[in-house]
Amino acid sequence: MDDHRTHSQVEAGFAADPGDHRPHAIVIGAGLGGLASAMRLGAKGYRVTVIDKLDMAGGRGSALYQNGHRFDLGPTIVTVPQVFRELWAVCGRDFDQDVDLRPVAPFYEIRWPDGSHFTACQNTDAMRAEVARLSPQDVKGYEKFLKDSEARYWFGFENLGRRSMHRLWDLIKVLPKFAMLRADRSVYAHAAKRFKDARLRMAFSFHPLFIGGDPFNVTSMYILVSHLEKEFGVHYAMGGVAAIAKAMARVVQDQGGALRFHHVVDESPLRATAPQGCVWPRAKVVMADIVVSNADAGHTYQHLLRNRPRAAGPMGN
Repeated sequence: MDDHRTHSQVEAGFAADPGDHRPHAIVIGAGLGGLASAMRLGAKGYRVTVIDKLDMAGGRGSALYQNGHRFDLGPTIVTVPQVFRELWAVCGRDFDQDVDLRPVAPFYEIRWPDGSHFTACQNTDAMRAEVARLSPQDVKGYEKFLKDSEARYWFGFENLGRRSMHRLWDLIKVLPKFAMLRADRSVYAHAAKRFKDARLRMAFSFHPLFIGGDPFNVTSMYILVSHLEKEFGVHYAMGGVAAIAKAMARVVQDQGGALRFHHVVDESPLRATAPQGCVWPRAKVVMADIVVSNADAGHTYQHLLRNRPRAAGPMGN
């Protein structure tokens, strides 16, 4: 391992502490996913370097600050706080000591031009009453929608969301379940099957907008968000999601890791044997035992891995 590093150019500021003999991991991208990877690698004993082209941690969860105001650039709420608490626990820390996360009640209120409104909250009876107030004939549809949402949560979030799907056979095995759950139907189309009232169709289908998705086009698997809200509530971190990102960055640093901002990775030339590496413009190279990319998948494969030979397979190159 040391021989590989001896023959590599290492950019100033990235050189390892001579007294730190831990294996080195590079994480490309300081978004929430990259920071979570860095925290887990740090907990496993790696010396982690997180690289990002921005000037702060958070990626799409970061914020702009001007004249005493904060402008969130992406997500604003948390619907699965247990995921963060589990992550912190892996690192031997208490999430609630580092982040002030507070439940939101009610979640939100939707208002329409005709003066009607819909108030969303965690209490199922209260939600049923709201549906009945707007459209009594849609109460049964609401009950079915809740069951639909829970089924997609267990399959899409707890099942598929927790295992690798990088092989073609992995996909083939789950296609029947996708078909049964009508994953080909959009979120709005599914809501339209359950609700007759146009307002309720909108109220129970807008959630993909949270992640920049179009309710008229994204798969109905995303109605699982309704179950997340009902089961775990909606929460807000004081300081925004950017505050969570800052807290994650502090954990990485407390583990002995480093965050390097204003750096752009040009390539990650994977080798047959470790260590791997990352190339900066002008052929500067930083070596690592593991490289994790939290960049968009398209950018990772088309740019960072552009010079790596790809094996042809059933799904193409």
